[in-house]
Amino acid sequence: MTGPSDDAALPGMFGDLFRMLGSQNPTQMWSESARALAVNVATAGVSEGTVDPVERIALEGLCDVAVMRVDAVTDGLLAGASHRLVALSRSEFALATLSAWTPRIEAMVAARPPQVLPSSGDDQPVEMEAIINQMLTAVGPILLGMQAGSAAGHLAREALGLHHLALPSTPTDAITIVPTNVIAFAADWSLDADAARLCALVRERIAAQLFAVPHIAERLDSLFADASTEAGVALTNLFSELQGGSFDMTAMLADPEHMLESLATPKQRWVASQLSALVTAIEAVVERFTLAALEGLLGSGATVLEAYRRAATTYGQGGEGAAALFGLDRSAAQIDRGQKFVRGVEDRAGVDGLLNLIRRTDGLPTPAELDAPGLWLERLELSAP
Repeated sequence: MTGPSDDAALPGMFGDLFRMLGSQNPTQMWSESARALAVNVATAGVSEGTVDPVERIALEGLCDVAVMRVDAVTDGLLAGASHRLVALSRSEFALATLSAWTPRIEAMVAARPPQVLPSSGDDQPVEMEAIINQMLTAVGPILLGMQAGSAAGHLAREALGLHHLALPSTPTDAITIVPTNVIAFAADWSLDADAARLCALVRERIAAQLFAVPHIAERLDSLFADASTEAGVALTNLFSELQGGSFDMTAMLADPEHMLESLATPKQRWVASQLSALVTAIEAVVERFTLAALEGLLGSGATVLEAYRRAATTYGQGGEGAAALFGLDRSAAQIDRGQKFVRGVEDRAGVDGLLNLIRRTDGLPTPAELDAPGLWLERLELSAP
C-alpha cells in the first residue's frame, strides 16, 4: 500500500496541495491569512502613507490638557507615568491589534486537536482519505484567521485609539491614536477638529489606564484565556459535525449565530456571561468618565458630547466581529445594561461610588450585580476594611 507521503501517490495539483498543507503548522495557517486580510480591509486595498505630521503635532499639543482633566475626574486613580503620544496608521493599528490577540487565538487553535477521518472501506483510497483529512484540519485555523483579520481590519477603520474596546491588548504607557479615524469622526459629525482630537485623547487615556489596573487586567486576561480555550473546543465540535456529515449547511447559512451557539459547551456559555458582564461594566465606566472629562474641557453643551454618546452606544462591523471572535455579547441591550449600572451606582453613591471599581480589588461586579447596583454597593460596604 502506498503512503500519503509518497509523491507518486498524489501527482499534480493534489500532491502539491497536500505538501503545502503538510508543511504548515496551525499558527502559520491562521496568522498569514489574518494579517493579509486585516491590512487589506484596513486600507481598502489602497496604498497607505505615513501619519500626517501636522495631525501628530496637533494631537501632541492637546495631550497635556487631556491628561490633566482625566486625572481630575478620576481622582488621580488613572494617573500614568507617561503622556507620550503614538500615532498609528490604520494598517499599523490592524497589525498591532492582531499581535495583541495572538496568544488568545493560538489558544483557540491549540484547543482543537488534529482529527482523523474514520476509514470508509476499500472503496475510498487511503491517500484520498488522508488529503481530505489534511484539508479539513486546515479549515479551522484558516477560517479563524479570516475572522480575526476581518475584525481587526474593520476595527482599524472605526477605532479612535488602540483601546477602543476592552479586548486583549498589549500593555503600554502611551496614548495611542489613529489620526485618520479622528479626522473621519470630526467630518461625519461636523465637529471642530480640536474637539474631536480631545475626545479621542481623553477616551484613549481613560481606557488604556483602566484596562491596565492590575485586578482588572488579571480578571480580563483570565476570562479571555478561558473563553479562547472553550472556543477551541467549540471549533472541535464544528469539525466533528463536518466530518460526520451531519452538519446542516443550509441552517448554518440561514442562521449562523444560532447554529454555532448550539455547538457551544456549557462552560463556554458561563465564561461568555462572566466576560460580557465585566466588559459591559468596564466600558460603561470608561464612557461615563470620558463624558465627564469632556464636559469639563468643552462645556456640557458641546456638540462632540452628543456625537460621542451616539457613537458609544453602537458597534461597527469591526466591533461586532471582535465581539463574536471572543464570544462577547455586545448587543444594544447589553450596552444599555452597563449604562443602567453606572446610573444606579451614581444615584446611590455618586461618582465616588464608581471609583470603587478601580480602587478596590474586590470591586468588579458579578453578572447579577450588574443588574442590581445596590447589591454591588452593599457587598462592598460589608467587606470594607
